[in-house]
Amino acid sequence: MQKQCLDDNCYNITKQLAKKLEFLSHVTRYIEDAHKCGDEQAEKTWQTIRADEEKHADMLRTLLISEVKNNKL
Repeated sequence: MQKQCLDDNCYNITKQLAKKLEFLSHVTRYIEDAHKCGDEQAEKTWQTIRADEEKHADMLRTLLISEVKNNKL
């Protein structure tokens, strides 16, 4: 049997971190679009979501670093 490159846990961490970072690479455009339309509620909502996603990405990044340091990756 061939050994997996990543166990399910490490794969999940890596996959979700990538998804968070991809979203964060686009969200500034969403905020700008809401601002251009004069939609303060949408702009504030996107800003709140961005702040939450930044926190989640940081949590996953910290977890991934821990996994690497503990030779789980």
